[in-house]
Amino acid sequence: AGYLLIAGDLVDGIGIYPGQENELTIKNIYEQYDVFAEMLRDLPSRVRIVAAPGNHDVVRMAEPQPAIPPEFTGRFPANCTLVENPCLLNLQGVRVLMYHGRSIDDMIGLIPGASYERPGEIMEEMLKRRLLASPYGMRTPIAAMKTDRLVIDPLPEILLTGHVHICGITRYRGVLGVNTGTWQSQTAFQKQMNIHPTPARAFVIDLQTLQPEVMDFS
Repeated sequence: AGYLLIAGDLVDGIGIYPGQENELTIKNIYEQYDVFAEMLRDLPSRVRIVAAPGNHDVVRMAEPQPAIPPEFTGRFPANCTLVENPCLLNLQGVRVLMYHGRSIDDMIGLIPGASYERPGEIMEEMLKRRLLASPYGMRTPIAAMKTDRLVIDPLPEILLTGHVHICGITRYRGVLGVNTGTWQSQTAFQKQMNIHPTPARAFVIDLQTLQPEVMDFS
C-alpha cells in the first residue's frame, strides 16, 4: 500500500496575515476545501491519504488542533483520513509523528543560529527535548489539556513537519526528520519576510529501509 501524508496547511485560509485577501484567487473557505478535494480525487484511489490541519486551516489555532470538521470535507475522497495535529500514525509497523510545525516560528528565536532555511536542525531540537511545542505564552497558542499531546512519546521512526515551506531532512539518533516544504510559490508576504520557499517537491520514503528520495516537480 502507498500513503500520502499531508501535514497541513490544506488550504490558504482567509485573514491569516495582513493583506492576504489581495493574494487569494478563492475567497470562500468552503470553496477552498472543495478545490483541494478535487485535487485529492485526481490521485489513484489505492493511495491512502492522511491529512492534518495547520494554522491556515479552519480549526482553532491552539495546539493540539482537531481534525477538519465534516462540513468542510464533504467532497473529500473515501481514501482520505482526516486526523488531528499532531498525530501519531502506524504505517506498516513504522511510527510516524506528523506535526504541522507552527512552533518552529518560536524555536527559531530561541535556538542560536537557527534558520527557516534549515528546518532539519529545528526538528533535531524537538527530538532532543522530546517536545513539539515552544514555551507557553509565545506565538504558538497551546490549549490546556489533561494530557500533554505535544510531548514526543513514544519516539517515532519518522518525524514529519511542514509550516515553513522549505524542504529539510535530518537524522537524529535513528529518527528520520522530514520537512516536506510546500506546493505554493513565494507569496508577497513571504517575500516581505525574506522567506524563500522550495515548492513542488515531494519526499518518497521506503517504509522498509526508511531511505528518503526527493521528487522535484518544479
